[in-house]
Amino acid sequence: MKHQLILFAAPLAVLSVVGCAQHDPIVVNSLEDIEAPPEGTVTLRSALASAVGGQPIVFDESLDGGTIELSIVGEEHTTLKGEVMGMREEEGGPVSYLDGYFPRDYGRSALYARKSVVIDASDLPSGITLAWTGGESNPARVLAVYGNLTMTNVSVTGGWSVAEELPPPDPNDERGQLSTRARGGGIAVWGIARLRDCELYDNHCKRAAEVPARSRDAGAFGGGVYADIVDIEDCLISGNSVSASGVSGGGVFSVGGAEAGSAVSSIRRSVVTGNGIHGIFAYGGGVYSDGGGIGKSKKLALQNSTIARNLVAPMPGLPPFMYDIGYWRGGGVYMSNGSVDIHGCTIVENEVYGTPRTDDLSKPNLAGGVAATIGNAHAVEDMRIGHSVIAGNSVHETEGEVYEQDVFTGSLFYFKSKGYNRIGVIDFSQMLVPVGEPTWGSLCRRHYPKQGDEGGVQVDEVLDLVSGVTHSSSVLSAGVDAPNPAVLHYEPQGSALDQVPTSHYDVSEVIAEYGLAQGQDDDFLAIVLGRLEAHYGLDGFDAAFTFDFESFLASVDIDEETPGAQPYLDPSGDPILTLADTLWFGPSQTWPSQLSNHPYIHFWHRLDSALLAENIPGMGPEVLGDDEWTALFTSGPLAENPHLTMIIGEYSASGFAAFNVDQVGNARPSNMLCDIGAIELKHAADL
Repeated sequence: MKHQLILFAAPLAVLSVVGCAQHDPIVVNSLEDIEAPPEGTVTLRSALASAVGGQPIVFDESLDGGTIELSIVGEEHTTLKGEVMGMREEEGGPVSYLDGYFPRDYGRSALYARKSVVIDASDLPSGITLAWTGGESNPARVLAVYGNLTMTNVSVTGGWSVAEELPPPDPNDERGQLSTRARGGGIAVWGIARLRDCELYDNHCKRAAEVPARSRDAGAFGGGVYADIVDIEDCLISGNSVSASGVSGGGVFSVGGAEAGSAVSSIRRSVVTGNGIHGIFAYGGGVYSDGGGIGKSKKLALQNSTIARNLVAPMPGLPPFMYDIGYWRGGGVYMSNGSVDIHGCTIVENEVYGTPRTDDLSKPNLAGGVAATIGNAHAVEDMRIGHSVIAGNSVHETEGEVYEQDVFTGSLFYFKSKGYNRIGVIDFSQMLVPVGEPTWGSLCRRHYPKQGDEGGVQVDEVLDLVSGVTHSSSVLSAGVDAPNPAVLHYEPQGSALDQVPTSHYDVSEVIAEYGLAQGQDDDFLAIVLGRLEAHYGLDGFDAAFTFDFESFLASVDIDEETPGAQPYLDPSGDPILTLADTLWFGPSQTWPSQLSNHPYIHFWHRLDSALLAENIPGMGPEVLGDDEWTALFTSGPLAENPHLTMIIGEYSASGFAAFNVDQVGNARPSNMLCDIGAIELKHAADL
């Protein structure tokens, strides 16, 4: 582990910190695991018990490179907060909802503290290792903190967090817990997990075989670390695993600040590789972000990091019918709520396995390298990517097709490029469709490509996969390439070299919306079809698409138990059978879940497919992006319907630039172009 400067982020008040600046550090001088050591001996366990909130725990220099073999379960029933879900009936069936965040039983932990904890081994050149020795047969996570955790130059390994059966709760307790929570095989924190120069490897979360997959509590999240907020820098999180029916975050699970007024979870200059999750509902082989929880919009920032060779797959030995209900998404990164900002990263060779299916809106249950949720109601805000290599990630259908899919945008509001990306395959098919209501921001949601972007790249065109891959000398993968040494980083090559300006630059984005005079007919969809036909010279496109779309509407049967076809109905109960009937009906917050809006969603998704089938020169996977909207419309009343008024224009997002150093701390050049991805290739002039 490296010895580097510690940069502390703004603190989150989870528990009160009592005068930590007034207390000298406690010096651990023994590697033994003893609760009450003899006078003059200080163990980590005794130091953790005696430290006041925030008081630093440091290590005698004689312990450099040593391992504290933990064998005592410090807490059988670890208390941390966690989300509790409920169920309610809505149109289309039962829907889960967030009841809130309440104390939950997280099961066994070797070390546990209800206060803010600082464990600092920065003065030890080779650091210190915390290792649980009980293994799977005598499971316990290594460390749990109900408060903030700051940990520097520490390795955490051998942890096992297992969901185990609890005695039956009071039947009158609506939040009664049936099993302990498997969260954070290495570390579980309800607060900020602030990790610097740490290694989390060979840690595991699972559901015990005797525990039914009956509730959220029985899921397993965060093989390496589970925390309300993660603030991770210069760390390695590899070779961790998660196994249960519901699983997320093979390396990192970030709730994202459920109880913080404002928070960003971040992973900087770090390695998240070779982690694996196996389940029926499986999301985020490397990193999972809950964006602060349902209804929140907190950000996950990934910077100068390598996220590679993580795995999402079904549980071994599943009965056949389970394959027909499962979801497997986000081999590298998955975001369930909030937003994600990816800058200067290398996200490659992550794999997703599962049995494919789609629902009535053609939403797939499989998704590749970087994926966002697909919800009936809006869930995620935006995804912004810059200076990154995202390629060579793949989806493997059970007994079927294998295909590359690097970015799956899910139900995003916006996809935004910062420029200078090398991306293989982007799937925009499930983005939130254009809404022509004032105050919705923009009809244009796909701000890609921008300057310096290249799509459709093969991973071996931009990374040296032959001699440019560096592996760990000690940590083994539990992911794609298990049990081989985990990958640390890749050297760029080809068009990833010498691309990114070192000076700040701006990126332009298009904003478009329209307004309709009160009481007038909204025929915007028909106008869009006519303008597409005229602009691209697609003779007969308008009529053919309208015929196919209305034939589809006539074929819809939303109630198979009632004789005859039962079409979609508008809010007044009238059938939706024509293009003119197809409108956005609202309400603003939950409109995608309303069946009356499904024809409107189908229109835009089917339009994407029809335009892609035309193989229009210059049209990329974004289909209707910034360039297309500005080519089709200008501001002012529309000639086809003066009661419709368009407002369209460009604005600049400013201040983008390469980071000063790369993943391993090498300086990026200040007087020449920088490389794309997490690693800056040293030039001959630098050697």
